[in-house]
Order: sequence, then structure tokens, then C-alpha cells
Amino acid sequence: MKKKYFLAGLILAGALSMGAAVIDDAKELIIAGDYRQAITMLTELAAKEPKNTNANLLLGDCYKALHKDAEAIEYYEKAVAKGNNDARLGLIEIAIREYRLDDVETLTAAYEKELKKKGKKAVNRLEEVTGNLDRTRNMLNRVEKIVVFDSINVPEQEFFTYYRLSPESGSLNSTSVLPQDFATAETTVVFEPESGTEMMWSAPDEDNNYRLVSSVALYGNEWDTPQPVGDHLGEGGDANYPFMMPDGITLYFANDGENSLGGYDIFITRRDGNSFFQPQNLGMPYNSPYNDYMLAIDETTGVGWWATDRNRKEGEVTIYMFKPADMRVNVDVNSPDLRERATLSSIRSTWEDGEDYTELRDKIAEISQSVHKMKASCHFVMPDGKVITRPEQLHSSDARMALEQYIDLKKSIDENKAMLAKLRRQFASGDTSVADEILHLEKQELDDAVTIKQVANEVIEAEQAE
Repeated sequence: MKKKYFLAGLILAGALSMGAAVIDDAKELIIAGDYRQAITMLTELAAKEPKNTNANLLLGDCYKALHKDAEAIEYYEKAVAKGNNDARLGLIEIAIREYRLDDVETLTAAYEKELKKKGKKAVNRLEEVTGNLDRTRNMLNRVEKIVVFDSINVPEQEFFTYYRLSPESGSLNSTSVLPQDFATAETTVVFEPESGTEMMWSAPDEDNNYRLVSSVALYGNEWDTPQPVGDHLGEGGDANYPFMMPDGITLYFANDGENSLGGYDIFITRRDGNSFFQPQNLGMPYNSPYNDYMLAIDETTGVGWWATDRNRKEGEVTIYMFKPADMRVNVDVNSPDLRERATLSSIRSTWEDGEDYTELRDKIAEISQSVHKMKASCHFVMPDGKVITRPEQLHSSDARMALEQYIDLKKSIDENKAMLAKLRRQFASGDTSVADEILHLEKQELDDAVTIKQVANEVIEAEQAE
């Protein structure tokens, strides 16, 4: 009998050891950000060991990190039911980002009661989880009453190409419009006003934090060295996705610093001479505990735009189109649809009774994206400092033809530069077979530099002769 119990004990110890090993491996995957692989391992473990509360807790953590709140809640509640008090922290965090503040109070009380029962303290952990609670509560007290008349889900990597802005509002461009030696954030959008005299985007600083920078146009189709745009705008985090209003004073941008609800939030600031005032969080419904960014307002069409991943569609973001108001009006804090308006769970609930938004939709549908594509490929500075962004701005037909030739040549030069950079990297890694092609492209680069200068002079001479 003793031997039988002894063998059973060994089997149990081995099973516990295997479960602990899976938990340790899953934690390593979570630290590395590989949540899906961790979920696969933990799901198998939870099926074999239904009473393993750590497996359920970590599954909740994984799904929460992936913004799959319903699944996370399911596993957290399983862990709580089996006596895991730490799982309540996950439930508290989700309740905060879903603005269920009554549930936060209930869960917090239960968490603290369980701690007290066991004579434990974890004040720091609770404070960390509820760090955004006061900010969330304050923002819920001032949810702006706006009309969101439409929304679309688009691929995350090219979301800005779906904004339909009038030329007067400027353009949103990829980083390909920048000189190749200009540093950029891993993901950013380059804003350019209609004048084409400046470009603004995000780039890493010496501490590898993202900050807004801008460059102004110089004569000869060159760009000045990028300069920081208000070092304080990131508020300890990353600043990105700038949009300057045509007044040249009002700047919208995103940051994920200390005053963000979570991820990127949209902020507004105004220029004061050569500096900017302290930025202000736009609050709800523009911002959420997820990433909200790239707010742009088109005064010509009367339409505002911003992007968000709050709807948690993998690989996609939602673009909201709204009616900007001259004066901020907040939703009544006692309104039964306050939370619905804050989360934008239904954009139809923001519509005004009897209003038809067809005219707004028609206005943005009429705007052609070709204007912005031309601006992205054409930036020509005349001797008097005027920036030409499309051939139609020139008076001389000969000048327009020469500028079209200039645009085609510039595109070819940029493509050759990109290929040359790629081949040089291959050569540096030991692939000497590309040496002849590199020499050919280097000679082509020298010839093109002479040719494009000649074509640029033709543009100027033809326009000045008009």
C-alpha cells in the first residue's frame, strides 16, 4: 500500500512539474509578445488541468493584450471562481477601458477584501492597474457631443490614403516624399500644407523617443535640416501623426505620454511664436484606451477625420468622419447614452433627429485623390520662393511640359537611388556579384544629376519668359 501511494505521489509531482514548466514557458512567450503561441500552450494545459488557475490567469492576460476582452473576461472569471484573486486585476483593467466604473468599484472592493482576508498587501499593483481610473472618470464627465456621420474600416498600413482632404487643407503622405537621409519613426505620416513650403512628421530623438520634426523648402528643390517641433509635445512618450490647420497655428497630433488614456491619444496645441503651448487631450469620444490618431479637419468640406483601432479588427483601423463644431458642447453626464457616445458603439446614436448627411458624403466623394498623389511627386521651388506642386500652377505650356518631364525624371532617380542603396547593402553583406550593377547605377546617378538640373532650368526659363 505504501509503495502504491508513493508511486501516486511521484506521478502527481511529475504532473505538477510539467504544468509549472508550461507556465514558465508561456510567461517567456508573453514577455516576448508572442501571445498566440502562449495561448496555444496554455489552452492545452487548461484542458488537462481545469483547476490550474495560473493557466486561466495567463490566458486572460494574453487575450487582454490582444484586445479580445470577451475571451479575457471568460478566463479571468474562471480563475477568480477557483480562488485566484490576481485575476480580478485583469477584470478591473478591462472594466476601466470599457468605462464600466460601477463594476470597477465592485471588483476593487472584492479584491481588497480578499487581500485583507489573507493578510496581504498589493497596493502598488492595484494602483498600477487603476492608474487611468481618475482620468477616465474625468473624461466621462466631458464627452463632446459630436455627429459622426460615417465610418470605414481600412488596412492599417495605408489608412491615411483614405482621407479625402481638399487641397486647401494640405496633404497626408508616406515617408517616400522625404529625402532619403531624413530619419523617420517606424510608422508615421508626412503632413504638407497646400503651399508645399514645409513638411512635418515624426522621427526618433537621441533617446529613441518619437518627436515631431519639420523641414522647410529651400531654393533648388532641396529641404532644410529637420528641426524639432516642440520637444515637450510627447509628454514623456512618443509624439506622432501631425496635422496643422491652414491658420498655421493650430496643431493636432497624437502622443502616448503620461496624459494618454492608453496607446496614442489625440491632442491639440497652438503655436506661440516659435514654440507651442502645453498640449490638451481632446478627450472622448475622440480618445479611448486604444490607439487614436491622425485627426484632420477640412474647413472646405466641413468634415473632420480620425483613425482608431478601438474596434479591434486585426490589421485594420476604423476611420471616423464627423462634423466639427464651432464650440464644444458636452453630453449631459446623466444622459443614458453617455457611455454609448463615449465609446462610439453606435455612430447612428450621434445623429441629430431629422438630419440628412448625404451632402457631406457627396462633398468628400467629389474630392479627387489625384491632387495629393501629384503633390507627393512634385515639389518644385521657383527662384522667387514660390513652390509649385502641380503643373497646372504654371502659366507657360512649355514650362508645364518641362515640369512633367522633371517629375518623371525625379521618380526614376528616386527608384535608382533605392535600388543602389539595396545593392550596396547586399555588397556589404558579402555579395560581390552586384559590383558591376552598382558601378552602372553610380554612373547613371551622376548623369541624372546633370540632366535634372538642365530640365529644372528649362522649367524656370520657360515660365519667366511667359
